[in-house]
Amino acid sequence: MCYTTEMKNVSSSRERKFPYSARLFVFVVIMLLAVPLVSFGAGQSLAERLSGRILLQVESYGRAWYVHPMDGTRYYLKDGATAYEIMRTLGLGVTNADLEKIPTAAGQAQDAGLASRVAGRILLQVEERGEAWYVRPENGLRYYMKDGAAAYGMMREFSLGISNDDLRAIPMNTTQVVHDTTFDDVAYIQVRAGEVIASQHADQILPPASMTKLMTALVFLDRRIPWDTPVTITESQIAYPRYYAGMDATSEVDIALGDVVTVYDLWVALLVASSNQAAIALVDVSGMTREAFIAAMNEKATALGLTRTVFYDPSGLNAHNVTTPREMAVIAREAFSSFDIYRASQQDRYSFQTRNVAPRQITVTDRNYTLQDFNVDAAKTGFLDEAQRCVSLKRKNDIVVVMHARSMSERNQILHALLD
Repeated sequence: MCYTTEMKNVSSSRERKFPYSARLFVFVVIMLLAVPLVSFGAGQSLAERLSGRILLQVESYGRAWYVHPMDGTRYYLKDGATAYEIMRTLGLGVTNADLEKIPTAAGQAQDAGLASRVAGRILLQVEERGEAWYVRPENGLRYYMKDGAAAYGMMREFSLGISNDDLRAIPMNTTQVVHDTTFDDVAYIQVRAGEVIASQHADQILPPASMTKLMTALVFLDRRIPWDTPVTITESQIAYPRYYAGMDATSEVDIALGDVVTVYDLWVALLVASSNQAAIALVDVSGMTREAFIAAMNEKATALGLTRTVFYDPSGLNAHNVTTPREMAVIAREAFSSFDIYRASQQDRYSFQTRNVAPRQITVTDRNYTLQDFNVDAAKTGFLDEAQRCVSLKRKNDIVVVMHARSMSERNQILHALLD
């Protein structure tokens, strides 16, 4: 779920990073209950011990990782399709003659030396159509990885449970733009007139949660939709947060199915109350498909020179949205330089009437009470279990971004140190 106000500080253990699909639920439950948990003592090289293995992060929703045998780094396997593409990318070409020396079942003849050398590797048949095979380190057998569904099956069947502490000992690869979910610290940056004044873990890739909405706002402004454009709220927009948060509460305002509101009403709900329903409603009225709008968010990130920022949804509910404090500061600077974003962000309270036959009064309130004590010019907060407490703010000539603060107290202590 995505909380962006301070009135909700207790996080639920419920899964929030993926859609609530039956397939994922079965996947996570089966793997967490069925896979053994590995733990090694101090001084042992986990990367070597777990070379070529598929690991299940049991303290983080059963996320899957692959330890590449060649460099000992780990790769995030987001889902079956991602696993298939990543593991094929890391594949090793092999001839049919050599492939036949690696058995597909116990008892078959094998070249033990060859099987040992390619244990844990993905082999690609160069004399065929690049068919992929996974050589399981535990038994030296090869398994056909036809597609994403087959990769998903291997993730479920061959994975080994691992704790965050042990997984942290295996370094992340340097090519994937993904969140390292073993990270357990706070990251921040303070920028004044383009100069970094203070920072910690400023290049750590982390989910921005509802700070995502600053990029959503920038892309929406590019569409030049008149503020008084009427919008009729649909069931798809009301239901959108449930796709990620199930029946858990998320940051919303009191809009309902069939309400007729204006674009400006949704704009303020987006930036002041951090309404996820308002975010998707604005996307729908932008004249772009949801997929095209998200693509435009990523294109703008590229245009801003950002290389470690990727968006998958416009609300921030998807924990696969990632950026860094340094790159989030660029987004915040761009966003707070916009008069329309700056003006809306300054409002503590805004009321409007729906344009229904029987109008209703709706109030949008900024509940970031302690943040108001810092006398900021503009701010956007965010919260997810994976992201923890985040804020991007502008005060005078400073842009400050804090990400992954483990408590509101920790976040505010950092802000006091930077701003006071």
